[in-house]
Amino acid sequence: MVKSLKLTLEDDEVKFTPDGKVAIVDAIGALSNDDDPGFIWETLKAAHPEIRQYCQDFQYKHETISVTDSRGWEKIEAILFDYLIEQWQEAV
Repeated sequence: MVKSLKLTLEDDEVKFTPDGKVAIVDAIGALSNDDDPGFIWETLKAAHPEIRQYCQDFQYKHETISVTDSRGWEKIEAILFDYLIEQWQEAV
């Protein structure tokens, strides 16, 4: 069995693969503090399908999760922050 790392950031757990790739939905949840980070990830993929090229599937326990390396996370994070700012501006 492949071991992975799980960090807890305040109340959010973020999983990492043994080679350092981050679980995308976990990282989005930790940064956005949103109740449904999976919805945000699906929205980002639909609006920016090119970010899929930076993602890989990883078998974590009994589920398959999307992970990315630091280069991919930089791309996703930039799109995420733009999305969050836009959502905040719409709410104001």
